[in-house]
This record gives sequence, C-alpha cells and structure tokens, in this order.
Amino acid sequence: MANELSKTEDAAELVLSRTIDAPRDVLFKVWTQAEHFAQWFGPRDVDLPFCKIDPRPGGTLHFCHRLRDGTEVWVKGAYREVVAPERLVFSSGFVDADGRAAPHPMFPDLPLDATVLTTVTFADLGGKTKLTIRQALLPPEAAANDIVRREREAARAGWGETLDRLGDYVSTKA
Repeated sequence: MANELSKTEDAAELVLSRTIDAPRDVLFKVWTQAEHFAQWFGPRDVDLPFCKIDPRPGGTLHFCHRLRDGTEVWVKGAYREVVAPERLVFSSGFVDADGRAAPHPMFPDLPLDATVLTTVTFADLGGKTKLTIRQALLPPEAAANDIVRREREAARAGWGETLDRLGDYVSTKA
C-alpha cells in the first residue's frame, strides 16, 4: 500500500486518495460485502458489531461503529450508484439503532438534517488500485457551523486510519 493521502481543506467537501496494493475487483468486493466491510471499515480500535449493506441503487447501508469506551455511532444511508468495479455513490447520516435520525453521540449539536454524499472510485493501476473518496456535506451551508467543521476534521482523521485498516485487510485477501 502506498502511503500517500491527499485531502482538501474545505469543511463542505472532503477528498482523500490512497494507492492500495490490491486489484480493484478485490477492493470493490470488500466495500460491497458486509462480511468483509465489517472487518475493516472504521478507525483503529473501532468495531462494527452491526453491518447490513445492500449495494445496489436504492439499497441501504446501516452499521454501528462501537468505540473502545462502548460509545456507539450508528449510520444509515442509501446507495445511489453502484458500478462494479469502478464506483460507489451513497448518502448517509447519523441515526439510532432503529435507523431514525439521531444526534451523533460525540457531536450532539450536529444538525440532524446534515447528510454526507460519499463517492468512492476505484482506478486500476495494473494490480494496484487508486482509491479516491469524495464526501460532500449536504446541505453545503451546514459547513459554516463550527460543530460541523469539528466533525469533518474528526472524519478526515478517521478516514486515514480506516484506509490503513483497509490496506492491511486486503493484503490478506488479494
């Protein structure tokens, strides 16, 4: 896995790229199969005790990040686009265990209507894959809120650790 990580500085948009030493069909599989996704998706010391994904346009994703201290962060969203093995697009927001909009436990003042549109692209580099993740905050004006900026900074750090875990995970699956 190459260790480059590019990023934007705009709170309304987060862009990260990483070259991972695995074929893109392997990466696409671990992004779209719950049994794999649950093994790597999240920062270090975070588990996914619940993970349901249905990667097709209109299908849902619903998962729980459990932090070491027991805090649970539930996320639910819907796939908008699935183009194997090139692209995934999904929206998501913070919810409770039943899938209803709920405050983020670490950022309780985050607007409940704020959602994130995530686009993941998988570029074939001849046995390696350039993975690019683009997240757009919706509505974009929510980024003016200080709490949203802090959550997005935490998201940026979490994505770095998540991509490290992904690289480690696929190194055992390639």
